[in-house]
Formats: sequence, structure tokens, C-alpha cells
Amino acid sequence: MSIDTISALLSAVGTVAAVVVALFLPGWQRAKLRPIVTLEFDRTSEDIAVHESPPWGSVWIRLRATNRPGRETARKVRVIVSKVEPEEGSVLPENTLALRELSWSEVRTGELDLPAGMQRRIDVAHVEKKRAAKRNLVTPWPDLGMGLAGWPQRYDGRDYLGEGAFRIKLTVAGENLDASEWEIRISFKKVGLSNKSSLARIRDAIEVSDPVLVSKETSLRRRRWLADG
Repeated sequence: MSIDTISALLSAVGTVAAVVVALFLPGWQRAKLRPIVTLEFDRTSEDIAVHESPPWGSVWIRLRATNRPGRETARKVRVIVSKVEPEEGSVLPENTLALRELSWSEVRTGELDLPAGMQRRIDVAHVEKKRAAKRNLVTPWPDLGMGLAGWPQRYDGRDYLGEGAFRIKLTVAGENLDASEWEIRISFKKVGLSNKSSLARIRDAIEVSDPVLVSKETSLRRRRWLADG
């Protein structure tokens, strides 16, 4: 084989290699940088927060959403209640509505950007002392009870859970991340409590499980990339 033939062959191999890199490396890089948002709960932290601002008094149940370090900023992240299931012995009020967006804690919005390594809390539910109707804008809760922390806050009474144990499925979605579904268990035991009970006692009556990843939906673009690769 002549030197010219070998040179041409090496050139052809180099060209093919360059094409392969151009086709597949950018996709691999994008996959490594794609945001991954996870949910966590820590009872010893402000994940269960007491809020008292007379005449209002409530205890808030929150999860921490974290975008994995070294990733792109997760854009327009939202957490949606996809399903609420009562456990045996508990009853889901007839008018309670799932498929509602939750509120990010302290910022009063349903979506936000989450930079790499950043952690923000999301309000999931709250136990509130009897809600009083005001100018017919607030549907009163019948008594001390638990409800979902929907956004926007509609005060239509369809956020009410009452008492008992519930399994809540949450969908985490965003503009540039694969949607994931998580499940938590929240229970509120109201026995011996009333609207006159301290928020500390009410807080002690709340139990929350660690969030569990149920499923992850890979985006269509990423599924094609994985199939091709």
C-alpha cells in the first residue's frame, strides 16, 4: 500500500471520526448538563414552619427542591399536585381538587428558575385554624384542618383535606428538564386539638414521609438521542 493511499485512508478515517464527534458529543454534553431537580424533606428544619400573624395561625409543610450541582439552570420549574389518595380510614372531601400548581415558599409564585446547586422550598400543604369568610371571597373551612397550598390562592374551599392520612403525587416539570413524579405521605391527627390549640401542638400532630421518586419522563428529544446512541 502506497504512502498516498495510507494518507488518504487516514484522512478519511479522521473525517469520519470528526463527523461522529460532531453528531454525538454535543448531545452527550447536553445530557450531562441537563437539569435534574430532586425533592427532599427534613422534619428538623423549616420544612415544617409555624406561621402566626394574628388573626391567622397555621403550620406549613414544605419540600426542598434542588437542582443538581454542575447542571444548567432549571428554567420555569413548577410542582403540580397530580393525585391525592386517602389512606384507609381517611376520607377525601368531595370538592377537593388535585391538578393544581403549588406555590414556591415566601415568593408567591408558581414557577421560578433554579440555578445549579440551588435549593428552594415549595409549599405543599398547611394546617390552618378555622378559616373565616371575608366579604364572600374566602370559602371557610369547617374547622381546624389541613389543605393543599395551591397557586394561585383561590380560597374556593377545593384545597381542603381536613384530617387523616393522604398519599400525594407531585409532578416536577420545567422548560428544560425531564418531568418527574414523586410521592409523599402526609397525615394530620386532629384528636384532642381545636382552634384554641397552640401551633406547636398542631405541628406535633403532623407526619410527613420522605419524598419518593415514582417515575421520570424522558423528553422526546432525549429519547431519540438515547435511541440513536
